[in-house]
Amino acid sequence: MLSQLARLTVEADGRYATSEELQFLKDYIESLDTRASAYQKIQAAEAEVLSQLEAKWAANENLFGQGNNKLNVSTCQRDLKNMIRYTATTVLSSDLDRLRESCLLWYQTIVRAYKYGHIANITYPLLNELMKQFLSAEEAALASPVLGLNQVILGKT
Repeated sequence: MLSQLARLTVEADGRYATSEELQFLKDYIESLDTRASAYQKIQAAEAEVLSQLEAKWAANENLFGQGNNKLNVSTCQRDLKNMIRYTATTVLSSDLDRLRESCLLWYQTIVRAYKYGHIANITYPLLNELMKQFLSAEEAALASPVLGLNQVILGKT
């Protein structure tokens, strides 16, 4: 939403915006209660979601590799906690562009460096399913595109 507003400010420079150009603001305002509720539910469920994901990670013995190639699980846990928080903020702000530009492209570099894109390909679909346990259908519909974007950008190999 903030990125859209910034673009509109540039595009409508020297004139008033049209009703069509302002529609995204109306849509955002109409969805704000649902967005705020989803944000709060994600915040409240963070520890449980992480616990369930860790259990699913543990069930997949080869997920983190073995021996010298073994990835640092605690680093992945920390990073996932941050991504859950970024996801909640993006659901609240309705600004996928900002998430992509300010977080995901930077984080993608880290994922590539540590070669754990395969973990993102497994984790984000699981996370999407887990979120549905804690969110209403309407709230989950707002979170799902964010989690999908996370997977697309971070799961690239």
